[in-house]
Amino acid sequence: MYLLAITLGLCISYFILFFLFLFFFEHRIAKVTKKSFLFAAVVTFLSFTGYLAGFHISDLEFANRLQHAFGGGFLAFLICFLATKDSGVKISKFQFFIFSALIVTALGVINESMEYVLQNYFGFTLMFADSINDTWLDLVSNTVGIAIAGVCFTPFVNTRPVAL
Repeated sequence: MYLLAITLGLCISYFILFFLFLFFFEHRIAKVTKKSFLFAAVVTFLSFTGYLAGFHISDLEFANRLQHAFGGGFLAFLICFLATKDSGVKISKFQFFIFSALIVTALGVINESMEYVLQNYFGFTLMFADSINDTWLDLVSNTVGIAIAGVCFTPFVNTRPVAL
């Protein structure tokens, strides 16, 4: 159930960012297309593929690190990239990287806050949240995923013409 909620949250984040990037940088409203739903389906597929891969790793701690690096950092950064591509926003590579890294970091903090609330106030026993170190390691794993995705996707961002 928790994994389904995270995947749904990633898809919702895609659509929010789809509108946010264009509005924030160009003060226009984006129009949802068939490609938008295709990208949401890709995000869903990759999210479940990441969970499935993580469940097949015997070292649970290592699996948790990989899931946070892939799902928390890499996949969330990919969502930012797909949202910029789909909306057609023209921004500099630097703007894209900084804005996306901040958004992905915020999503990671929200996820860790949700884990804390679910475990401490609603009695959910989550897999690896047995100490505060898990939270820090999760956020570091997210950052590693951001760095890898930043190297992979930032070069392909539509850039705005440089004003002289």
